[in-house]
Amino acid sequence: MGAVEGTTRVVGIFGDPVHHSLSPRMHNAAFVALGLDYVYVPLRPTARTIGEAVGAIRALGLVGVNVTVPFKQEVIEHLDSLSDEARAVGAVNTIVAGEGGCLAGANTDVEGFAGALRARGVRLRGKRALLIGAGGAARAVVQSLVAGGAADVVIANRTLARARSLAADFDAGTLRARGLDALEDADLLADRNVVINSTSVGLKGAALPGYSIEATAMDCVHFDLAYGEKPTAFVAAAERAGRPAIDGRYMLLYQGIAAFKLFTGRKAPADVMARAIGIVG
Repeated sequence: MGAVEGTTRVVGIFGDPVHHSLSPRMHNAAFVALGLDYVYVPLRPTARTIGEAVGAIRALGLVGVNVTVPFKQEVIEHLDSLSDEARAVGAVNTIVAGEGGCLAGANTDVEGFAGALRARGVRLRGKRALLIGAGGAARAVVQSLVAGGAADVVIANRTLARARSLAADFDAGTLRARGLDALEDADLLADRNVVINSTSVGLKGAALPGYSIEATAMDCVHFDLAYGEKPTAFVAAAERAGRPAIDGRYMLLYQGIAAFKLFTGRKAPADVMARAIGIVG
């Protein structure tokens, strides 16, 4: 990271927790590579202070922020406008301050998820997916699955009503809601081509209770939206079982490439950003 001066423009990330985030490492490497006088910092508001934190973007003259767990839906009411993608998804992961301090919300997670799959040679059309979780990140995944032509998507969540609400919001005939009993349904698991974990369980190093990877087909792709310094329990279990696995760094990279353009107006140095978070080749 270059020297921080009085002219340096500030970008941040809102999350709780946020200490694990690789976004500062990724974006600061990109700023240095392009010689931009920017700095990217982690910021940890709380559920009680998130509204004030969004207002501080304008008050302090920040360029903008990324938004992660658990604030992707909570920030919406504090914004002045939403992109079409963010409105369709009902979640925001990028906020940019525009003319007169107008705060615009965008969602680059949809492209992040799709880009990660493309990079690993996975095509969604006609695929049968199991999505675990129904929070803000899950909404972007659903949008991407529907747009990509997935044939059948089961949303499994601890609170069944929330899974049903998410499925209803997208009004697509390919979406079904289940409780977490779906994780123990051998027939369902055997029929899936892709299993996505959108919960924060991986951040705590825990495994998904009751989930049997052995019940899935050998070519079933396992994608954990979470990431850490080492593979999450979900990814590690998939790798041990010989299933294709993708961790959240890939989604982080591709959503970050899109967010970088929104923050700076410049094309992101994708290779630099990938190397900064340990993705090589």
